[in-house]
Amino acid sequence: MEEVAVAETKAVTTKAAAKTKSPAKPKGDGLDGLRKAIAAVDVTESGALDVNDVDNAFAELGGSKVAAFNLTMFAEVVSSMHIEGAEGTEKRQANVLRATKAAIAAIAAFKPKDEIEGMMATQAAAMHFASLECFRRVVQPGQTFDATSKLRRDGANLARGMTDMVEALNRKRGKGPQVVRVERVIVQEGAQAIVGNVSGAPAGAPAALDASGSIPPVTVPGVAQRVGGGDRG
Repeated sequence: MEEVAVAETKAVTTKAAAKTKSPAKPKGDGLDGLRKAIAAVDVTESGALDVNDVDNAFAELGGSKVAAFNLTMFAEVVSSMHIEGAEGTEKRQANVLRATKAAIAAIAAFKPKDEIEGMMATQAAAMHFASLECFRRVVQPGQTFDATSKLRRDGANLARGMTDMVEALNRKRGKGPQVVRVERVIVQEGAQAIVGNVSGAPAGAPAALDASGSIPPVTVPGVAQRVGGGDRG
């Protein structure tokens, strides 16, 4: 009997130790690491996160070395999403988890490298989900024409804002198109300005006078212009 009691005591102690033991910190790179990280996070039905045992697991979402920043950016996106289901129900729990994974995938796709990029990525993701929410509400029954029209406009504006944020992020990274805009062109008396594609002497060739005594058009990379225009004496 004593041996059985000792065995039962050991079993209970082992179970208690297993319950109080902190979960292992997630390991891995890229989305693999994020999937393991979310598995270690306790997401409640209200969307709150218990991340006491996660050591900056969401660094790839916020681009920061500060865990609080990354978690805040991520949590704000999740809290801005529409999640169906009554509080405390299994349906709500499942929908919260699905929204959490969707937010992770959306933000991680931007691969933010610093806090600025992290903020831009989370704003773009939030605007995307908000635009879909507007379009979802459009088809709800019992709405007036004015209400549905406003929802469509809001959804379109949010979708446009999302693409603008993507372009801004690309410009920050130096990937956007480089545009040179000429605001004002001044042509002196006796000279000519040519707008369009022109060709002249090969690069490096000495300028020669044409039949009228003027210097022929000169092509400068990215700028079309004509210099000279008077007699050369």
